[in-house]
Amino acid sequence: MCTIILCFVILVLFITNNSVVISGASCGLMLWYNNVVPVLLPFMLLSNIMVSRTGRHTNKTSYAIIITLFLGIFCGYPLGAKTASDFVKRGNISKLTGNILIPLCNNSSPMFIAGYIVHILLNDQITFPFAMLAIYIPYLTFVVLALLIYKIVQDKYTKYYDGISVKFHRHIKHSPENISASNEPDIIMDSVTQITYVGIYIMICSIIIEFIKYIPGLPLDKLALLSGITEITNGTHIVSTCNVFSEQIKTALVMAFTSFGGISAILQTNKVISHSGLSILSYIIIKTICAVGTFYITLLLI
Repeated sequence: MCTIILCFVILVLFITNNSVVISGASCGLMLWYNNVVPVLLPFMLLSNIMVSRTGRHTNKTSYAIIITLFLGIFCGYPLGAKTASDFVKRGNISKLTGNILIPLCNNSSPMFIAGYIVHILLNDQITFPFAMLAIYIPYLTFVVLALLIYKIVQDKYTKYYDGISVKFHRHIKHSPENISASNEPDIIMDSVTQITYVGIYIMICSIIIEFIKYIPGLPLDKLALLSGITEITNGTHIVSTCNVFSEQIKTALVMAFTSFGGISAILQTNKVISHSGLSILSYIIIKTICAVGTFYITLLLI
């Protein structure tokens, strides 16, 4: 009943503000068509091919981790999460490994950071290597801490509970699925479906940003912060043009929102990891903590 009421309210809101909806939808779809599809779709095809050929490699876990990190870090949202999810579903990596990997490898691509964030928005006030370090230092710190905690827990179980240790390892190790050639997904259709979902979420978040802009009496700093949390491209642009903040704070906020990725990226990630057992809640928590880390690293070093 609550869902029906909410949908009815949104429908009325859309009808009474159709120009805002059209403007937001057009902005989001053009962003998707001009910037996301040409860059992301070829890499989605490549990712699906690589995942489907995992069985030909003897060390499947190492291969899966390397491919996930490579495609995720260099190709941008949500390819890292999608690749990790595919490998978890196939049993090449455990759910624990997947949950550690996706915050690290599911980030903006270096091309986006160098071209749009550093050059266009920040006018080269910081360098590209500095931007990459500010974004990835918190994630690398998280990975190191996660591996140390895992090692401590593993050693504890191994030392005191040998029988339980075996059970523990079996629990965290995702059993491989026997995927026959006849059950292989249609690589092209799967890629087109995923890129379409990405476009839908970008469009929805662009509409939300347009509605945020029309909230009466909303201060500019709140508008900038809400936009940055919602969608990375439009949000960071609004933050970079907000004169309420000092240049140092604007730079740190742009970097933090770039690290976080926005609600749009979270929705995309949640879609591509569905049915894999990976946790979207832990992903959101880690992304939030790392974004705060990026903010303070940028603020302290610029």
